[in-house]
Amino acid sequence: MDLTFILITVVGVLITGISKSGFGGGIGVVAVPMMAPFIGGEKAIGILLPILLLMDVLTIRIYRHYFSWRLLKPVVPGIVIGIFAGAALLDVVDERGVQAIIGLMGIWVLAQRRWPVLGGAGKQPDAASGPLKAHFLGALGGVGSVLAHAGAAPMQAYYLTQKISKDYYLGQMAVAFGVMNAIKLIPYGYLGLLNPEIGTLTLLLIPLAFIGTWLGRWLSKRVDSVLFFRVMMVLLAVNSVYLLGRALIG
Repeated sequence: MDLTFILITVVGVLITGISKSGFGGGIGVVAVPMMAPFIGGEKAIGILLPILLLMDVLTIRIYRHYFSWRLLKPVVPGIVIGIFAGAALLDVVDERGVQAIIGLMGIWVLAQRRWPVLGGAGKQPDAASGPLKAHFLGALGGVGSVLAHAGAAPMQAYYLTQKISKDYYLGQMAVAFGVMNAIKLIPYGYLGLLNPEIGTLTLLLIPLAFIGTWLGRWLSKRVDSVLFFRVMMVLLAVNSVYLLGRALIG
């Protein structure tokens, strides 16, 4: 196995672990693009899925007291639809197209935070808009998650508007990612993306899942809530611009 690839994979997995437990997955999207030039995108997502599931279990355990089914339920139907739609499109749709959509969605969320009127502030609320928004963002997250483990931005877009505490935000994101990744086992297994060839590397990466998750939690405890959500918005911006850049220039 190429040493450069191993080092890049180690860095990508550490960043993902820190991102998941400390910052709601905001920068974890970088792992697949870092690995893809060496082994291809499909093999990269297959290698990472077991590691992501382990990180999800560790992160959910950390935030198990900060979770609300009421906040998760609206996005679940969209997540399920998005994952199976993404699996159907895996060999059809260019990954860059999905990256562009997710990136633009993130930019739109940031624009709404800067100019609330874009999000309908001051207008009479529509009873259907909440569930529809949750279903849409859940579906977008599911598609992005299947194609490139890039489902964080839509979930950020949803939970950053829910006016919840830092720990509840991280707990909700952790469970949402866990649901996504568990469901993805079905299409990934069917498509042959989980194969014995990836077993050795996956085993080598397991300790990094523990280290990255621990570091993320350590960092999150040392960032106050106001600064945390500012960091989240910055990470959403970085994530969105990064995905747009990948979509435009490859």
